[in-house]
Amino acid sequence: MRYPFLSPEWIAAMRELRADYAEHEAEATQAATDAALQLAANVTVTDPPFSDEPILGHIDTTGPALLIEEGHLEDSDFGIEVPWMLAKQLFIDRDPTQVMPALFGGAIKLTGDSSKILALASILAPPPAGDPDKSGAPDIVRDLIQRVDEITEP
Repeated sequence: MRYPFLSPEWIAAMRELRADYAEHEAEATQAATDAALQLAANVTVTDPPFSDEPILGHIDTTGPALLIEEGHLEDSDFGIEVPWMLAKQLFIDRDPTQVMPALFGGAIKLTGDSSKILALASILAPPPAGDPDKSGAPDIVRDLIQRVDEITEP
């Protein structure tokens, strides 16, 4: 089943997916450490098509498992505010070419250590056409990305 990105149903499916990967937590944590991607970020997504309210969430790779969860953290490395459509382009379509124009154009608002958003974009970037082994992501991350694609409406 596929759900709109960041909808309550999508978030519930992501929780199930995280539970499926519980046995791989150590491997995923090591992958994040190896990629120097230890971050805690508050994310505010504006203008979701299924709600009149912005979505408040966070991404946290500093603990024993990658967390993408609802609500803001009290202590985060940085904050990002982004319109829903652009968030989908960045995190689901994984189009890293959208990052710099969106930053310079003011579509993305950052607070804190914004250098970490570029590291996140490089890990999520798709591999060169026809060569999935050239992705910047370790195997476990590529597998997880594929599973996320399977639950997300195009």
